[in-house]
Amino acid sequence: MQIETEGIVVKTVKYGEADTILTIVSQKLGKITVFTKASKRVKSPLMSASQIFAYSNFVLTHQSGSYRLQRVELIKNYYKISTDLDKFFYASYFMELSEKLMIEHQTNIKLFNLLKDTLDILLELDTQKLELMRIIYELKILECSGFKPEVLKCANCGIIQLERSRYFSIIEGGIICKDCSSKVKPLMEFDKTTIRFVEYVYSNDMSLAVNAKVSKIILAELKRLLHHYIEEYLGTLNLKSINFIDNY
Repeated sequence: MQIETEGIVVKTVKYGEADTILTIVSQKLGKITVFTKASKRVKSPLMSASQIFAYSNFVLTHQSGSYRLQRVELIKNYYKISTDLDKFFYASYFMELSEKLMIEHQTNIKLFNLLKDTLDILLELDTQKLELMRIIYELKILECSGFKPEVLKCANCGIIQLERSRYFSIIEGGIICKDCSSKVKPLMEFDKTTIRFVEYVYSNDMSLAVNAKVSKIILAELKRLLHHYIEEYLGTLNLKSINFIDNY
């Protein structure tokens, strides 16, 4: 039986002289591993769509627990990203994080669309906005994975905060109101603008959020918040790409 799905190639592994094993974040099947026959040969019709950054419509067969690529139609190639080293590092991080969080054979349309939209924006993005893009992507992928931080009401007492709190509890998973701040420990303290920006990201599309003007101080606070939050809720992911970004 043939299965058809759109997908983005996030990892390739050479197998033998001309074959390739692809890891694909797909629209219908979640994360899948696909074997491609002779895709490394120059004249192979599978070659262009069997490379990292390729967004394609894949026609697959499923036999003995594995997928094999039969036909493919390239929809869009994000390969241009790899010509800019800064963008390449960030794109690699976005794809590696998506691949880690998407469960095999379990559909997650939101996560798939997030990765696709992110790569679309990244193609034309000013490199000065890359760190902001990373912050927005991390916030959005937490939402797609069911770990969205609470920024509208106190994570301890549940009372809606009309005036945003500056206190945040990683353990409770959100902001803490002034009345609860003496009861919940440990707490992180941020500028109220930092919390407002998190709310802004969750209320708007990525294409709008990435054009916001955010100070270096707020970016640093967001980075600190997300580092601890991701570690608490997603665990230690050991992503190679994040080391390139942080040490480049």
